[in-house]
Amino acid sequence: MTRTQPTKLFWLILLAAFWAFYGLTGRDAWKADEALALAPILDSLANPAHVWQAAAPLYFSVAAATASLASFQLPPQDGARLATGVFTLFSLLFTALAARRLFGAGYAATSVLALVGCLGLMLRMHALAPEAALLAVWSMLLAGVACGREAVRPGALLIGLALAALFLGLRGVPDLVAALGLLLLLPLFSPEWRRRAYRRSLLLGIALAALLCLAALASLYGGGQLAGWLRWHGIHRLAIVRPSFHVFAELPWFAWPIWPLALAAIWHEHRRFGRAWELHMPLMALSAAVLVTLWPSWSRDGGMLPLLPPLALLAAYGVEGMKRGAAQAFYWFGVVCFLFFIVAFWIYFSALEWGMPAKLAAHVGQLTPSYRPGATPGTSPVLAAVATLLWLAAIPLFPRAKLRPVLVWASGMVLVWILLMALFRPWMDAGFGYRPMLADMRRHLPVGACLKVDADAALRTMVRYQLHPRSPGNCPWIMVAAEHKVAGGATLLWEGARPRQKQQRYRLYQLSR
Repeated sequence: MTRTQPTKLFWLILLAAFWAFYGLTGRDAWKADEALALAPILDSLANPAHVWQAAAPLYFSVAAATASLASFQLPPQDGARLATGVFTLFSLLFTALAARRLFGAGYAATSVLALVGCLGLMLRMHALAPEAALLAVWSMLLAGVACGREAVRPGALLIGLALAALFLGLRGVPDLVAALGLLLLLPLFSPEWRRRAYRRSLLLGIALAALLCLAALASLYGGGQLAGWLRWHGIHRLAIVRPSFHVFAELPWFAWPIWPLALAAIWHEHRRFGRAWELHMPLMALSAAVLVTLWPSWSRDGGMLPLLPPLALLAAYGVEGMKRGAAQAFYWFGVVCFLFFIVAFWIYFSALEWGMPAKLAAHVGQLTPSYRPGATPGTSPVLAAVATLLWLAAIPLFPRAKLRPVLVWASGMVLVWILLMALFRPWMDAGFGYRPMLADMRRHLPVGACLKVDADAALRTMVRYQLHPRSPGNCPWIMVAAEHKVAGGATLLWEGARPRQKQQRYRLYQLSR
């Protein structure tokens, strides 16, 4: 594959940066996962030492740093979410580096496009999610392995930093075991990694990781924080496993469209698979990533993110081997899919804002009764319209090359995200956000009242973040989940729920004294 021209590389970098950071700010938490991730960040902002008591110190420390740096302009939740964009860019960078070292210079851009065009990545990489750091570190590890085959120092540095980050800052022993398995078993299956350079990279990388880990653990022990860290990262975490069959059920949509391209790469080289050393490392990494899905992550599907970099590498290789007819079919399938989404999004936006068509407007109005037309800023539809027209104009201009399938899927995913954020952000806030529900509840509390919350941890975090109630103490006002019982003599003041999460209902009581 030919080297990417500097002009095209510039536009690719711009597209990746825009996609990574657009939509991270100016919105509420839409899922409980985001609210749960906000709690340790708030603790870290109050006391940086608390980050070592959290489940993912690496992500939460970076999120607290971005929240502090952006505090002059952004609220803590928005500033913290910028950390996800930072880790996303590092994921793309290290995946590109691995592709360049394995296959050649032209494959770096293809691997980035394959990763950006992945459906599961779009959903997770625009949230307050510790899995963003998990993806970045696994991508770093793959880049280190790919570099270590020929370049000792870069390979050792990346391998050492990745191992230390997996052990100290993410899920601890489980990820470390899977990563070491990849590093040590790869030479047994592929002669290309039996080189002296890789052996030196591996030894130096492990030594660097050991030094970093020992220094950090000694510091934690001296500060009395080791027990809190071991709670989330100790060897006992190996025993906390879950069935991984759900991965194979959800992977077809989560890793779409890169898994068909990865299969194409394997099929194209199946007759000379033993000599196709370029595929050995991505396949071993894919096996290690399947192994780590056995251990729970911070969200339901976030544990599948380490599967994406090796799949993106295989997809980048598979694109070059596709027959022109198959590449064209995959390309036009993507065009048709995104045309459908464009039309559907604009019709739904018309129903939300302008009441046309009437039946659809009535339906979406019932879904989120608190939403009022006109809440979308006037510049947002303009941005969405410009992005739509640019994408439609670019379709005929895409180069007639095998790169077209990943190019149309990457640009289409970027367009889908722009449309979702530009057209539906206020509607999503009204339906899934905590702020409207808490604002409605707050009207039933006296000004400056205390509030005790006896409900799920996500709600407690959002009450703490948005309402800043006084310390409960002997507080007469209590907010509980609807299924919880309150002692007799309590007066019900309010009952409500988020419109799109009606199964999670809450009540506000005033206790009698």
